[in-house]
Amino acid sequence: MVSSGKAESIEKRLVVEYGTTLDGVWLPLAMLRRLGTHGPWDSPFTEATADQERVLLAHALAEKHNQAGLHRGISLPDLLDAIPFQPTIPIEKIPGGAMTTKPGEIGGGTRHDGGKPASR
Repeated sequence: MVSSGKAESIEKRLVVEYGTTLDGVWLPLAMLRRLGTHGPWDSPFTEATADQERVLLAHALAEKHNQAGLHRGISLPDLLDAIPFQPTIPIEKIPGGAMTTKPGEIGGGTRHDGGKPASR
């Protein structure tokens, strides 16, 4: 509810979550990066589900914390380095010969048809 008393409109949005599936368990990239900030002497990492915790421990991506939860394992940095990831960039127009980024932004204003960016 807003201050005027009218209900806000409900919006439908598409959200992209990057990650990988390991042993049939989804591991979001953002979660793995947050796990990477938790060392053995830091506060424990507690946001993994039971299935995620099992897979993380089995593949040495995490270790049991001396309290409750996990901390990063010896294999986690290598996994994060191996995952190809490019930050999301704004899409200006639908691909198919149209520009997808503005000149000067990430991607350099490239065209999907192999041509040079159109002048504006």
